Amino acid sequence: MRAPAPPRPARRRAGLSVGLAVAALTAAASTVGLAAATTSADPLPRVELIVNGAFDSYPWIWRCENVRSSGVPHVHYMTGVPTADSTAGCAQRVRVRPNSRYTLTASVRGPFAFVGVSGSGGENASTWSSGQDWNDLSVQVTTGPDTELLTVYFHGWYEQSPYDVRRMSFVGPGFEPNPCTEPDSPTPTPTATAPTSPSPSSTCYRTYIP
Repeated sequence: MRAPAPPRPARRRAGLSVGLAVAALTAAASTVGLAAATTSADPLPRVELIVNGAFDSYPWIWRCENVRSSGVPHVHYMTGVPTADSTAGCAQRVRVRPNSRYTLTASVRGPFAFVGVSGSGGENASTWSSGQDWNDLSVQVTTGPDTELLTVYFHGWYEQSPYDVRRMSFVGPGFEPNPCTEPDSPTPTPTATAPTSPSPSSTCYRTYIP
């Protein structure tokens, strides 16, 4: 009597199970990849957000008190003259992105020259110098979850000697600012003669001071 043949392995079922597992893993990987592609976005470029940071052009975006323009041709700087009632400074509003980091740099000279940034979300960063020669200052600030505007400023101190600022730069993620209006100004209406004019008036252009 012949011995019974051993049972054959269930190759078909095993192969089917492996195939199903591979298919499931492939589908899961595709889902993860799709989710990553959907949720990720290219970061905004880091750009200069201050208009007229070298104080060499019109329109004059800065709002100043007890500050005068000084310098020689092609080299411009601002001179603040503090009094008993004024720290003699200038300020400019810039549009920013929430939850983002920005860097303010400045070139200053003279006693008690302050530079800084403030915002409605509690942002408050500043630094100062008392050097008699030109020197560079730098300070960083991170915006809050709802912050879209910051104020960049510089000033001196009460009853102290005049100081100078020849460059202000504020760099971080965002879009290049409008050279003719402040960040929260109304959006200009395009005209037939100047459809891409950056200001409400078709005659607003940035003019450099000699």
